[in-house]
Order: sequence, then C-alpha cells, then structure tokens
Amino acid sequence: MKFFKIKVVLKKTVVFLLMAVFVISFTGCNKSTNSTKKPMQEKIVEVEKMIKIDSNPEGAEVVVDYGKSYKTPFKCLLTSGPHTLIIKKEGYQKLNRGIIVKKDSSSFSITLSKEEASISPSGLILFDSVPHIACCSAAAIAYSNIFYGETCIVSGKTSLKSFDLVFPSKKKVHFETEKITDSKKESYNRNFSKTVTFDEVGLYSILSNGEQEYSFEVCYKAKILPPTPVIEDIIPNFYVKNAIAVPTGKEVTARLLITDAKKNPMRNTPLGVYNLKTDGSGIVTFKVSVKGQTGVGYFQDVFVNEKPAGVRIYADILAWVYESATFSKKGHLIESTIRGIANDAKVITDGNNTYMPYGSFGIPIYAMYSSDFPGVNGNILVNPAKPSFIYTNSFISENSGLTWKYFGTAFDTMAISHSQPNVLYAWSRYFPNTLFKSDSYGMHFDEFIKININLATNFVSQIVPDPKNPNAIYLGTWDGLLKSEDGGKSWNFITTPERTIEATAINPSDTSTIFMGGLNLYKSNDGGKTWNETELTNKDIHCIAFNKSDPNVMYVGVSGGLFVSNDGGKTFKSIGSFSFLGNRSIAIDPKNANRIFVFSEGDGIYESDDSGAHFTKISPYGFENSIGTVNSDGELLVNNGGILFKLNNDGNFVPLDGKFFLKNGPKWKMIDGKFYIAVNTIKPDFFAVKIDDKTIKFYKASDMVP
Repeated sequence: MKFFKIKVVLKKTVVFLLMAVFVISFTGCNKSTNSTKKPMQEKIVEVEKMIKIDSNPEGAEVVVDYGKSYKTPFKCLLTSGPHTLIIKKEGYQKLNRGIIVKKDSSSFSITLSKEEASISPSGLILFDSVPHIACCSAAAIAYSNIFYGETCIVSGKTSLKSFDLVFPSKKKVHFETEKITDSKKESYNRNFSKTVTFDEVGLYSILSNGEQEYSFEVCYKAKILPPTPVIEDIIPNFYVKNAIAVPTGKEVTARLLITDAKKNPMRNTPLGVYNLKTDGSGIVTFKVSVKGQTGVGYFQDVFVNEKPAGVRIYADILAWVYESATFSKKGHLIESTIRGIANDAKVITDGNNTYMPYGSFGIPIYAMYSSDFPGVNGNILVNPAKPSFIYTNSFISENSGLTWKYFGTAFDTMAISHSQPNVLYAWSRYFPNTLFKSDSYGMHFDEFIKININLATNFVSQIVPDPKNPNAIYLGTWDGLLKSEDGGKSWNFITTPERTIEATAINPSDTSTIFMGGLNLYKSNDGGKTWNETELTNKDIHCIAFNKSDPNVMYVGVSGGLFVSNDGGKTFKSIGSFSFLGNRSIAIDPKNANRIFVFSEGDGIYESDDSGAHFTKISPYGFENSIGTVNSDGELLVNNGGILFKLNNDGNFVPLDGKFFLKNGPKWKMIDGKFYIAVNTIKPDFFAVKIDDKTIKFYKASDMVP
C-alpha cells in the first residue's frame, strides 16, 4: 500500500523523490560499432567514443541512460560526459552507477555485490511458504494467507535449532531444524519443514526458548457477495481488487460468504470481530463507512457497524474509499467530493474525445504523464546572461524551450555562477564526491571536481557559488557546510552548528554575510568562520531568498510559514502560512523585486505584488508540488512533476514544449490559450472517467494508509 501512497501523493524530501519525464537518448549501445544515434538538435555536436562496459560477474543486465538494456560485456558509443547505468543480475544487489566518459576513457567495469537475504519482517526465521507475515503498512494484507481447516507446509530458513508453533488453544507443534551443510552464512543456516493442519481460528504464535518471535492470524475464508460494491467495478485499473468500495461521506451495505478453506459455509458462526455472526447460510451482512478529511495528506478511518476498523476488514477483505465528481456535458459541476474540482469547466468535444481544462477535474499532471526516466522534479533554472538557456535536473534547452538536450544523468541540484554566468555547477548522487562543472553554459561538462572530503551521505542539498568571487563555492550537504576558496581544488567543512543543511544563501552585496538553515537559521558575518543564531529557531528551514535590489530584505521559508526580514536578518516577521518543498520554493522577479512567487507544498502557487504583504493563489489544482523561477523578462517558469509550464499573459499555465514532455499520456491540445486534456484518454490506475449522454463522471481512489 505504500507503493500506492507514493504514486498518489508527492512526499517531502524531493531530492529522493524519482519522478518521470520523457527522454530521447543521446547514446547508442550495441555489440557492433554501427550503433549510433543522432543528437536531438543539430546545433549540439557530440563527440562519441566506443566504450566497453563489463561487470564482475559477467552476464549482468545493464540499462544505459534509461534506454535499452544489454548484457555484459558489450560496447557502446557514448558521448563525452556523464552517463547513468542501472545494473541488475539475479542474486546480486541492483546498482545505480554513474560513469564519466573522458578523452582517455575506453572501458568501465562494475563489481556487483551479492544480494543479502531479506528478512520479513525481522527476526530469526525466514518463511518461504506460509505463514505470510507482512510489515511496514497498516493496509498490507497482514493476515497469514492461511484459512480455517487448511493443511499447509510450513517451511523456511532460520538460525534456531528448534521452535514451537502455538495454536490459539495453546496446543503446540514442535519444529526441529536441520543445518544446511553448504551454507556459508552464519545466520539462517538451518532448514525446517512440517505439514500442519490449522484447525483453529485466531492468533497463532511462534516461540523459541519461551520468547515470541512472530504471531499471525488464521481466519475463516471470506468472499464478497453482490450487490456489495467493489473497487474494481468503480476504478477498473486500480491494483487493489478484493476490496469493498465505499464512497466518501456515505455508508454501504456489504455481504460476505464465510467458509472454511474447503468452501464449506460456516453457518451461524461468530467471527469474533465487530460482533458479527453469520446466518444459516454462512452469510454475514454489515455496514461500512469512512470518516475523516479527504485530500493530500489526509487519511480516513474505516468503521464497521459504527465500530472502528482497519483497512483490512476480515481475512483478505479490504475496505477502500473513493471520491467522485459529476459534471454535465456542458461542464457544470453537479456534485463532487474530489478536491480541486472546478465549479464550471468549459468542455470541448472533438470527434470521440472530450476535452476539459487541466486543473478542473482533480488529477495532477504527474499521474497522467509518465516514462521510465527519473529525477527531474525539483529544479528549473534560467541563465541570467542568456535567458534562452533553461535547465532542469536532466535537460538543457538553448532556445527558450523549443528543443532539449539530455545531460546524461539526473542531477539532484544545480547552480549558475552569477559572477561567471557561463559556469554551471551540478551534483548527482550517482557520482560519489564529484561536483560537475560546465564552462559552456551547460552545453558540456568540462570539469569533474573531486571533493577531497568523503561525504558519508553523498547528498548535496544546494550548491551556492559566491556571487562575486568565482573561486568561492559552498556546498550545503547532509554532512555539514563545505567551502572551497580555490575553485574546487580543496574543500573544508566550515564551522556550522548543524550537520544537515537544507538551505544556504549569500548576501549579494556583502558576500561575507551568509545564512545557513537546517533546524534553525544561522548567520555568519565572516564567510562562515563563526555563526550566530537568528530569531528563527526550531523552525525547520527550507528556503532562503534575497531581494537583490535591497539585500537587507530577505525571505525565509520554514515548515508551515514564510518570514521576511527587512534589516538583514536581525528580526523577522511572519507573512504567510505556507509549506515548502525545497530550497527553490521562493522566486523573486528580477525586473520587479516587489513581485514574489511562493510554491507551497500540497497547496499551489501564490503571487504577491507588494513584497509579501498580500498573496493570491494563481494556480489551478495540479500544481501542488511544483518549483519555479522567473526569467529576465518577468516570465514565470514552473517545473510541475517534471512537466515544464510557463505562465502566459492571460494568467494561464501552458506547457513548455508539450510535444517533448507530454508524449506518453492522454491526448491534449491548446484551446483558446488554455491547456486542455482529453479526459476520456486518462488511464492511471487510481482514477477512472465514465462519460455518457448526459454526464462526465470522475472516480478517484483515496489514500488509505497514513
């Protein structure tokens, strides 16, 4: 169920988030030398080299730059610069590995590590048959997968010489284990196997030396009977199948047939939960409802006959809530429980397709368009000296977004040197202790600066070049704040009161004044040699932005709020209740410093024209987890889940090169300057659209697991 939760809700710590975008690869891999690919735009001339890629052991599957997969050893034509490899081989740990092709590069060899035995959930016994013991999710099917009267083989591996399976009645089945003769591992080096008939309903325990190792439940078998609504009838592509469908704010009647493992009805039998008892046919009838607030970050509680219940109702039967909205064919809202639904939406019918404006029907962009390409959400930059150059985590455009080139990897964070606008810095977790540097506005990466200090986490939250001194560079990391004063040749941790650095900013007029934030906001007046606390303590700092026309004015985004200082950080005043996704959540118009944009996580985009005194929400539903920047022309550019948008003069968010970023998803078109999507072509697994002669109905499965 956690998988579903991640798909539906973009969570914090965006840097680990891997969202998808569509890629045209710049590499060609084959075992012959004839495999080449043309670059995406003819202006960019790439030098390709034949590179041999091998693994130890051989025979691993390798995906190069998220393209096709090949078996090692093989040869690739690769352009100079970074490339990302995903290496998989059965019995070995999956590896994401970055490689850098240089002038003298000819081959790369990757050593794989043996896959360690997984423990489920944790402890001294690994079951390979039954019971099924789940962990980590309240909505996981945490029952044992054993039903009353069933005879099963209980087997697996353990480090125990013996243990007991204890029935609800305290009856015991004793297991003696047998040492695995060829095992080289100290743990889990003994086998066990025994046939057991589970002729009692209730909680079973596994004990060793009198201590409980595991417990699991054996239930009667349950089957959903009509007319009980089931989730797959409402949302056909939803991956949960065996679930009672409960509409938000309503109650449904459910009927279950209760049997033993051999499908014999359990007549007039108490189930032991919610005071439920079957009738003379083995059928139990009850009411299911949900309570709680819907929407991102909210979770609803299930009730059976008004008694609190979990997502798992009984045995393998789940309860799942769904939201819905109904429009007339003209776009007038009839009723809705889905957050973000518009009251009126212009509907355009074109042939067999029904188009509605994006943001009117309650589904975000990232849930509709996807590919196999990760790591693009969280960055969008515009070069101040060449505004036609736009950067995201994975792509560069030199022509204002008309065409794009792939960097060769997905960067966690990037920064432009304002003292040398031709210099672009970037960091990727796939390349340990390596800072990328381009002297060509990002067209090529010319230097790969090795950090002479080992970073335990290998995670850089922010790169901050000194705005006046090109040799001074700061790296905000989860290991502390690093500084180089010689262009990256050497690095040192500068004195910081905090280890995990989320945001760093340098005063543009006085570069010896630095602000650094993690749990608290600190200020240094001497280039980071010493630090002092500010008023903002215990605030969980996420973002710091200076008003460049008046550097005494600075904005700080914290968990749950926005603060402004008008005296260079001496005092702060709260000016808004926002939530922040990362250190690029505030954007200031370089042409008009009074114009500020705030990107509020789980909420949307807000604009202020009076330096933050008043804010107005300008984004429709679907921009709840986005990051943006303002170019030198005062245009707002937004990275929304990996899809790039521009705010046009009419106040509409329109895709920036939709032909590139919106390939793999529903049909779309621009109508009257607005971005429309053919809702009948939307096919995510938690959303459904049903259109008839009179209405357009939307159904959306809710989050059920906190």
